[in-house]
Amino acid sequence: RRPPRSTPLYSSAASDVYKRQAYKSKGLNKQSAVLAAEEMIVTNKLGPIVFFTPELGRWSTVGGLGVMVDELTQGLALLREDVYVITPYYNVNRKGEAGYLSRDPAGFAHMKDIHVKVGGESHTIGVHRGEVNRVKLIFLHNFTLFPVVYAEGGAAYILKQIAAFAKAGLEYLCSERLIPSVVVTNDWYTGLVAAYKKVGAFGDVFNGTTFVHIFHNLQELYEGRLYPSGAERTLDGIHELPAHFLVDFSWRNTVINPSRCAIICSDQWATVSKSYKSDLLNSSPLAPLLRNHPRPFAFPNGIPIEPRLKKLREQAGPDHEAAKRKLQQKYFHYQDLDSSVPVFAFVGRIVAQKGVHLICEAAEHLINKYQGKINLLVGGPASRKDPYAGSCAARMEYLTHKYPNSFWAAPNDFFMDGPLVNLGSDFGMMPSAFEPGGIVQHEFFVAGTPVVAFKTGGLKDTVFEFNWDSNQGNGIVFESFNCNDFTYAMERAIGTFRSPEKYKVLRENAKKSTIDGGTVARAWCQEFYRLRGKVFIDQELEEKIFPEVPSEWDYTKYNDSHIDEYVYRNLIGTQSNGVEVDYKSMAELLKKNIKDKVTPATFKICLGTRQARSTQIAGTFNSWQPTYQLNYDSYTNCWFVNIHLKKGKYL
Repeated sequence: RRPPRSTPLYSSAASDVYKRQAYKSKGLNKQSAVLAAEEMIVTNKLGPIVFFTPELGRWSTVGGLGVMVDELTQGLALLREDVYVITPYYNVNRKGEAGYLSRDPAGFAHMKDIHVKVGGESHTIGVHRGEVNRVKLIFLHNFTLFPVVYAEGGAAYILKQIAAFAKAGLEYLCSERLIPSVVVTNDWYTGLVAAYKKVGAFGDVFNGTTFVHIFHNLQELYEGRLYPSGAERTLDGIHELPAHFLVDFSWRNTVINPSRCAIICSDQWATVSKSYKSDLLNSSPLAPLLRNHPRPFAFPNGIPIEPRLKKLREQAGPDHEAAKRKLQQKYFHYQDLDSSVPVFAFVGRIVAQKGVHLICEAAEHLINKYQGKINLLVGGPASRKDPYAGSCAARMEYLTHKYPNSFWAAPNDFFMDGPLVNLGSDFGMMPSAFEPGGIVQHEFFVAGTPVVAFKTGGLKDTVFEFNWDSNQGNGIVFESFNCNDFTYAMERAIGTFRSPEKYKVLRENAKKSTIDGGTVARAWCQEFYRLRGKVFIDQELEEKIFPEVPSEWDYTKYNDSHIDEYVYRNLIGTQSNGVEVDYKSMAELLKKNIKDKVTPATFKICLGTRQARSTQIAGTFNSWQPTYQLNYDSYTNCWFVNIHLKKGKYL
């Protein structure tokens, strides 16, 4: 039976090439060859990718997680993957607005209600669906369970939230008969999703699904630890999972940890920078569990460059100078641009992780040292309930009042001028105590704005000290997390700013160092394909190479001779200066030095239920001439060949 039609994995040109390859299978008529080619293409398709996330994009983002998931899923959709996102529909969004989906331009609609049981209680969950940039978005609503992002409460209430979210998301997939190839969960809030699959809460529906958990931040305060009262014990009646999934009984106190559950129950874990992956494996309290996964994945965050540049032009101005003029006029009461005054800006939450106290402590010294010829902007809300944020807020209000032309902050308000700050600032500030990956640095970099950053986590992988001698580096880095080292870094930044030639090079370096969202999406896509035992096809490479493939092949021109003869003929050639070469003798000589010249590569193709009498392989390594005959393995029902090739990349 012909495989079901769906979005093609390859372009039409690629499909034609694979069909032509199939014609070469001896003994098959044309129709059989086409069916074999189509089956090969369909069986390599990844299938639906479903993300579970507590925050997302313009609807509920409070940190880097919501931005990363929003942009990664859209990047995957651009690679023609079938992508879904499941997230709560909170009673109010990040601006405190209710009913925000009904006003959203994506045209969200209430589809249906589903029902889940948590702790013996039945909960009705409203399902709202929409689509943005080819990504199917599923919002789950319940007034009691999902009031706001990361709603506060006791251990039992928060556990009930995350259990209901996990069950409701999986129940929705069942109700739609949508069985994902890969489920991607994000941070502690989604930590129970893989567990319900593991214990068979939904039968064997998700047995063929691969579960990947991304840790955007696994610092102790962000593990999602819950501390039940003595009477509550491990709250088994709520989560209905084996207690050891969530509780390490070797600890002195009972701590319910959803992140522990995610590590134990997921097939793979990943994070947002290689340095942070190394940090977790070496120093996290959960490191022993993390090390049970042999190949954890990590890749730095990025941003979609072209859409972000368009947004900067539309919302901030045509260039850095124009945006800086607006910035100084709006926030520092300037009449016009003063290009001699450097603008430093921080955008983010006022929390201990972000190191905002270093800015507060250094500000007055810097303002006085440079006689007010410095602009410092801190954009982000502070919760007065948090002692750290409250202390920073009081200090920022004092500085804003005393130095209105040099310091600005509004800790009671959500900051909305991110694009203007990214383009108009002379330096971004990221004095984070820890930063697993970081997206803010790329938001500055894409505008050509360098960053002053602490050397930690993902910032170690993306921000590098500018060297005046080599003109290398995209920012200013400090290595001791204290006010003195931060102040010294700020002074080095001002020194570079006062050298127009060096500062111009620094801005150019910053812009070049931006990691594009497309690169990030490809890296994650390759990992998902690897986990599923499939081959990721890079569309850009495909579109470049396939037009060069010969349009007509005739398999009758090729023999089924022994593979070694073809390998060594191809590597050495049959003639040298008009003299016939004894390739067998040359092969022995080559084997002695093969480690230095070539490397073995194994090619394998499984045709599923289709059979072929003969299969050959061609590629850029042999100018698309199908001279390599594959061997058939009846045990695995696959064709394979080992070829010695020069090291490099081939299609």
